[in-house]
Amino acid sequence: MADNRLTSKRIKNHLTYSWWKYLLCTVLCVMGVDLLFAVTAYRPPADKQIELYLCNGYADALTLEETLWPELLACYPEQEELTVLNIDLTAGDIYAPMQFAAYVAAQQGDVCLLPENEVQRMAGDDMASVFVNLTPYIESGVIDVSGLGDAQDVLVPAADGTGVYAIAADALQGLEAYGCDPSGGMLCVMNYGGNLDTAAGMVGMLIELFLP
Repeated sequence: MADNRLTSKRIKNHLTYSWWKYLLCTVLCVMGVDLLFAVTAYRPPADKQIELYLCNGYADALTLEETLWPELLACYPEQEELTVLNIDLTAGDIYAPMQFAAYVAAQQGDVCLLPENEVQRMAGDDMASVFVNLTPYIESGVIDVSGLGDAQDVLVPAADGTGVYAIAADALQGLEAYGCDPSGGMLCVMNYGGNLDTAAGMVGMLIELFLP
C-alpha cells in the first residue's frame, strides 16, 4: 500500500522543486485581476473629457492641469476629466514626434499648443482636414482674441481665407510660470474630437488666464 502521508519532509521537497509553479500562478492571478480592472474601469465619454497637449517645448503639465481643472469645471460643470500632456516637439528628441503621431493616429488630444511649423506640416493646404474652424467661436466670444493684438498677426486662416484654424500663442506669457515658453506656438483644436465646443472653450480659457 502506497505511503501518501503528508510530512514536513515531503512538503519541503515539493516546494524545492515546484516553487516556481506557485510563483507563476500568483503572477498570473495578479495580472488577471489588473487586466479585469483595466477593462471594466469607468471611462468618461468623449463629450465629458478634454485632453490638452503642450508640444511647443517643455511644460510642467501636471501643475498646469491642477490649475486648469477647477477653471474648467466652473465653466463646464458637466466635464469629468481633464488631461494635460507635454510632448516636446522642439527638443530634437526622435521619439517625441513618434509619440505625438501615435496619439494623433489614435485620434487623441482635443486642444494642442503646437510649433507653427508643425501646424503647417500637419495641415498642408487644407487646414480643415486636421483642425477645427475657430471663426464661429471667435465671433460668438467663446474665444476672445481682442487682447492678443493685430488679428493678422495672431490668427492663422486657411489657405483660401475661409476660416481661422490656429491662434498664435506668443502673447500668453502666463504659461511661463509652468516652464512653458509659448513663443512660436499655435493653439489649435483637433477636428476629430468628440467635445469640440468645450475644446474651443479651453482655448478661450487659456487666452483669458495666461494673457498678461
